[in-house]
Amino acid sequence: MKKARILSLILAIVMLCSAFLVSCGGNDDDDQGGGGGNLIVENETEDTSKKYDAEIKNLNGHEFRFTVRDVPTHIGLDTHEVYAEATNGDKINDAVYARNSQLEEKYNCSIKEDRYAKPQSTLKDPLTAGEYITDYIFSDVDRLRTLAQSNLLADLTNVKSIDFTKAWWDSAGLNGMNIAGKTFFVNGDGCTLDDRGSWIMYFNKAVVAEYTNKNLYDEVDAGRWTIDLMYDIMEHTAEDVNGDGQMTIGTDRFGYIGEQGNNRLHVQACGVTLASVDENGNWSLPDTPPEEVLNVWAALRPLLTSSNREVSSKMSDFSSGLGTFYCCNLGGLLNAGTIPFEYGLLPMPKLNEQQDKYYTAPGWMQLGAYCIPTTVDNAPDWATNGFDSGVEQAAYFLEAFSYYSMQILTPAFIDQVVMKQAVRDENSPRMLEIALANKIYDPILGFDFGSINVFREAGSTGANTVGSDANYDTLVSLYSSRVTAARTALEKYVDYITKEA
Repeated sequence: MKKARILSLILAIVMLCSAFLVSCGGNDDDDQGGGGGNLIVENETEDTSKKYDAEIKNLNGHEFRFTVRDVPTHIGLDTHEVYAEATNGDKINDAVYARNSQLEEKYNCSIKEDRYAKPQSTLKDPLTAGEYITDYIFSDVDRLRTLAQSNLLADLTNVKSIDFTKAWWDSAGLNGMNIAGKTFFVNGDGCTLDDRGSWIMYFNKAVVAEYTNKNLYDEVDAGRWTIDLMYDIMEHTAEDVNGDGQMTIGTDRFGYIGEQGNNRLHVQACGVTLASVDENGNWSLPDTPPEEVLNVWAALRPLLTSSNREVSSKMSDFSSGLGTFYCCNLGGLLNAGTIPFEYGLLPMPKLNEQQDKYYTAPGWMQLGAYCIPTTVDNAPDWATNGFDSGVEQAAYFLEAFSYYSMQILTPAFIDQVVMKQAVRDENSPRMLEIALANKIYDPILGFDFGSINVFREAGSTGANTVGSDANYDTLVSLYSSRVTAARTALEKYVDYITKEA
């Protein structure tokens, strides 16, 4: 639900950016201001889903420890939404500090953070031994799965101190990350990593304008931003700059730059998944890829096998000016630095104009979520603090943590992201809101049960090459050769997570 509020936040920020242009002559300095908590936009009609109505309890000095994944070399994908030592002028950092300070004061508690490159493997042995070592683990879901299947994570589905109908929880994420009706992984406003790990399109405005007078923002608004339109533009804007008859990255201009994993992301952006889920949260795989997936795969063929597409994950290959479109996660924008030309942001293209929405799929290695270890029941103070269990106490505070994140962190995150472009381009922030509004999840693909994520292999002749037409036809045979193993792995996982500890 958190994405439903982003548009109002962006509109407020764009208004601030317009004022910023008038007063500062268009200075594009994104280090102005603090945590962003003053950017909250209140609706005239009260939305009860945004109202925090839980009792504020005295937690008697409890220290809530968060164990998080540490990726210090990549600011776009690091887990920096949990803890801040002090203010430093960075919007997200200062918002985190302000949120934590308010929580610590209101609830008489403290927030601490432990950072590990691999929290799931670091904690597995002490958690297995029953040690109360942390209240929360925050990492990507892909790495946390091993803890869930070892029965070390609490199922939060029916914990009374947490209300997943509230606006600060991401309902699409909750439904899409859980299997067999188990709620081990939760995200929402307390997590910006899921947004930073979601894929969008960047485009070079001048290069697009060389070929067409179409305004791509208008095409998005009209529902006409499709794979066919993108393919047409990329084909006509690619250029063999040095005229040697070969397209070479760093020398020639490619119509589309993006890593091989984008194949899956384009498929899901067309609104389809390999797996299906019933009303009880049970996921299943058909004997052959669903017809709608095969139709999408066929429609994507020209774009994904084009010789004018270059497989690269480097922002520098786009920022050099030698690319029309660049497909990357939103974290790339935070990591981009200065790009010496006017560029814009777009959602992932739709299959066709009949598709009802624009979708984006998070990269599963960047899909951040919180979970609560079962060993919090060994905390010494939950009964004293008025709870029925340690899980209930941890869930209660995570609810408050997420609510205050909605109030303080989300506006700061949007502010920090859009300030990269908003002072020059008022449309890109709106495009960002559209791009993130509809997440699509497929946990069987995300967990890659039985190596069923076949889109990369079917779409390429090697680990880092553009696909050939012949190899593109291997999707059905690859899927058929792995579906049994994928089902077995899924069944084993369900058996792990549903058996009694």
